[in-house]
Amino acid sequence: MSTVVDERLRRLRSELDDHTRIADRLGLDLERPLRSLNDGYPENAVALVGKLTEKLLKELWRHHGVEGDPSTKALNDLVKRCRPHIRSSTVVDALEDIRRLRNRSTHDGYDISDEDGLLAVRRLVDVLVWFTDTGSAALLGGEPDMAPEVARRCEFLAGLYVTLGYRQAKRFVLSPDTVYQLFCRESGMRLEYVELMLSKKADDLNTVLASSGGQLLHTRLPKLTRFVILDDVGDDATTGPLHQMLGMDFRIVRYEGFVDTIVNLETHLADLLSPEQAEPRTAVAAAVMSTDSHTGEARVEQSEDAAGLLARLVQDSANVLVTGRPGSGKSTLLRSLAVSPDIRRFRFYFDLGLKPKDEPFSEYAARLLAPAMASDRSRAYDLFLYLIRSGSALCVLDAVDEGVEEPSPAGFLRLFTDLAAVLSAESAVVMSSRVSFLADSPQVRQLLDSGAGRSEQLVEQMYANGVEPSRVPHFHVVRLAEPGTTPLERRLSNALALPPKQPLADILGAHITRTLAEQGRPDLEGRLAATFGHAFLTDRTVFSYLDLHRLLGADAFTTGDLSLAACVLAPLLRPVGPDHVAFAHTAYQELLAARYLAESGRDTALDVADGAFLTEQVRAFLAAMPTVPETNDCVLPAGRYLVGPAERLLLRSIAHPVLFDRHAVTVARYRRFLEALDPDGTSQWDHPDQPAHVTHRPWTDRLRWPDYYTDPRYDAHPAICVNWWSAYAFSAFDGKRLPTSLEWEAAARGTDGRLFPWGDNPDDQAVNCADSWVGRPVVTYQAWYHDFAGDALRRAGVTPDGERVNNRSPFGVRDMVGNCWEWTSTSLDDPGEAVICGGSYDNPLRAVQTSSKGIYRKRGGSNAVGFRCVQDITDSLEAEETTA
Repeated sequence: MSTVVDERLRRLRSELDDHTRIADRLGLDLERPLRSLNDGYPENAVALVGKLTEKLLKELWRHHGVEGDPSTKALNDLVKRCRPHIRSSTVVDALEDIRRLRNRSTHDGYDISDEDGLLAVRRLVDVLVWFTDTGSAALLGGEPDMAPEVARRCEFLAGLYVTLGYRQAKRFVLSPDTVYQLFCRESGMRLEYVELMLSKKADDLNTVLASSGGQLLHTRLPKLTRFVILDDVGDDATTGPLHQMLGMDFRIVRYEGFVDTIVNLETHLADLLSPEQAEPRTAVAAAVMSTDSHTGEARVEQSEDAAGLLARLVQDSANVLVTGRPGSGKSTLLRSLAVSPDIRRFRFYFDLGLKPKDEPFSEYAARLLAPAMASDRSRAYDLFLYLIRSGSALCVLDAVDEGVEEPSPAGFLRLFTDLAAVLSAESAVVMSSRVSFLADSPQVRQLLDSGAGRSEQLVEQMYANGVEPSRVPHFHVVRLAEPGTTPLERRLSNALALPPKQPLADILGAHITRTLAEQGRPDLEGRLAATFGHAFLTDRTVFSYLDLHRLLGADAFTTGDLSLAACVLAPLLRPVGPDHVAFAHTAYQELLAARYLAESGRDTALDVADGAFLTEQVRAFLAAMPTVPETNDCVLPAGRYLVGPAERLLLRSIAHPVLFDRHAVTVARYRRFLEALDPDGTSQWDHPDQPAHVTHRPWTDRLRWPDYYTDPRYDAHPAICVNWWSAYAFSAFDGKRLPTSLEWEAAARGTDGRLFPWGDNPDDQAVNCADSWVGRPVVTYQAWYHDFAGDALRRAGVTPDGERVNNRSPFGVRDMVGNCWEWTSTSLDDPGEAVICGGSYDNPLRAVQTSSKGIYRKRGGSNAVGFRCVQDITDSLEAEETTA
């Protein structure tokens, strides 16, 4: 063994000697891994460290009363279940390293080197250091002479300083209620010391110090920071006997306020407390959806006061996702939580809408917290994590939908990965998001509900995105009610003296117009969409004063001073740091983005790298704007269209016009095709890749009504129980083809990207879906199962095309959502599967939108899947249509 390794072993042996109390109490032989390394068997050292770590974690499991029997658990499970009870990031990382090394050695056939063995022992020392230096009763056992509450406080304060890089040098239990602690750390070439004396009352400490002649006060250690920490600092604490004995070297503080000597959370929350940020709060109704951890069933609880509901959930250490449309009061509620001292002892607030997409949350949080640190600014994030894991903190993450790198389930999972350390089971995390991004995404909805209901596919996706499923906590979803007007709309309408119940776009537009008119710059409004609307599509929401000067010109400032006060847009903006601003509400910039798209920006937006940043609110604003008149010729024109689900909106191009069938292919039309089939059920129009033994005759044993294709009363019903190969062949027989999924969605949504063919307003009378059979909205799977899957499902089925006159797209195409899914020509990863669109009679209304898509095997046939055809428009076809 090399001299370097020998020296490192010697140092490790010396450090392990500091933890004999843990070793003696738990019966651990800390020398054995070192002996294995010394004998040249690093793989044995790694295995022994794994065994020692298991013993430590089993003790930790029992100490915290974790449910279950730890004696039968392996290291992986022990680490997973004990992690929520470990406050130190260093310990968590050390355990992960030990687990990884042990797994590589035991299961992966990895060759273990001396370096691996040394690392395993070093990480074991890191674990032991934490529990020894904090005096944690979890592994050390309790101090027999110390009051339990005092012991907990000592452990917390010690953990605080260990997190800041100190080591505990001395600790004396002076009485059951009084403890002396001394911490030390290296700072360059010098040593820094912190001395703490913790007691319940000043009189108790005074008595203890007097009995020892004040010996502890006469230290000669350099650079000493000295604190006396008391439960109750009386009026005479700075003038009474204790102060006279201590002298001027000590600061006397209350225990509850001691953390303020290290990080001033009021400074961190100062912007929320400022008059500019304060918003009047009105009572907002809400509903909370949670999942029973045992049955997996969703429960919905109504509340007339969302603030009270949130406060109760947070007090119970629940994780909460608050959803609601723009202006519904989400940020106001979250800010009120963050500044309320009655909610939690430590409170943090982060606006993820202002976090640069490429900046990890750890760096963003550290940057925001650094100004609040008394010193040690480089350890701001470590301190934040320690307080979060203490179980006494609240972390508010506002606008989480704006902070995700990519607005999709995969992007959300990556955000969870970045926030994994924050999502502690001990403290409360409250997030806010627009309704559609999280609450209405089935995958993310399932992710947030509970671990028990997760599908294997979702679990695999989580692993693929680097997320440990066990590390994703359960969230209660609080959906803010949608009254006639939101708090934002009410506030602006009152300020602008507008008539009641104006659309949000009109209210924001009026505020922009009046602001510029009052500043004498009405001419600027015509330039805002191209400036800020385009910026939003490139995911840019924060601007410096120099940016405003460059984008809008010198006239954007009333004086030569580049400041918020001098900016003509000041009433629309809010400060973000010393020299940057953002719009006071994201909806302002989203309105400008919608205007930009409506005016002339679609071609430019289509060229944005990685795709334009489109939110559901941009789409909603665009859908409410006057657009080209609706047609009735079933022609999908060439152009740029908004497509995709709410959490992943995209701009896509249709290069050539397409003529759609007005109705899905009916039984009567398909019967003519059946008459032209060969005896074996195939045809001359078959796809060249059609598998053998495929027949185009309907799958009659699956039909709800066996005489469906023979009884004339079904002639106007859609052709169902028809596989993809048959749909393809029929289209060729009819001189047409199947639409692509892009063409289908564009034809259903129109140029404005609407949610339903008729617009954005849900209408269960306009569509054949589960809601229309049940007679009320179907919100959860449990509601679908209880209300629809029984009697309603037996009654439900497809209905004749054209029966619901309002189910009409802007181009005159009928029944594009609900009734039955429709085949498209699009395949994704598996050529044996194809995309189906539109939803069917057995789906709830929320799942039969113009963006609704699914995957179905091409050989499959279902009562809920039909199809329609399209025809490419050529010059001759246009002439024929004109003549007709």
